[in-house]
Amino acid sequence: MNLRPNPSLLIVEDDLKLRKTIELEFQDRGYEVHSASCLRDLYTISLESLRFAVVDLRIGVDNGLTAVEYIKSKFPLCRIVMITGYGSIATAVAAMKLGASNYLTKPFDISTLEQHLWIDQVGIEEVNAHIQRESLDHHEREYIEHVLVKCEGNISRAAKWLNIHRQSLQRKLKKYPPRA
Repeated sequence: MNLRPNPSLLIVEDDLKLRKTIELEFQDRGYEVHSASCLRDLYTISLESLRFAVVDLRIGVDNGLTAVEYIKSKFPLCRIVMITGYGSIATAVAAMKLGASNYLTKPFDISTLEQHLWIDQVGIEEVNAHIQRESLDHHEREYIEHVLVKCEGNISRAAKWLNIHRQSLQRKLKKYPPRA
């Protein structure tokens, strides 16, 4: 799909493995690739022009929406694809309002990501059709798992972080079936 020689691409992603995979795939496709793992790194990158950007919604403790806003302020014509493992209509709308061209939920394949960089901006109805609708329980579980990882599996610290009693957290964990 690479229609132009060496288009520039910026990847803003805190997951090293995913960032490196995207970098290598797009370099193999002829892109000039730059990357940042957090907002601080993004602010130090010096680019004269930027054609595309791929920005994760959650960049460690930073918010990818801030990155979208920053990139658009520096490069108004840059096409940005917001990627996330925590897709929602609200974040899709917020990303599009700040200037993202498209919105993709993880997991995705590189060809799909590249297509989303090049295709014309889609309407919000089309974005809504691509967002996997998931239950509140699913999102609660995902967030609890995220907090548990941050707390290195310590239930007491995770409960404190979530501002709930330890026993309440244990009850919530029991109601979720184990993942395969």
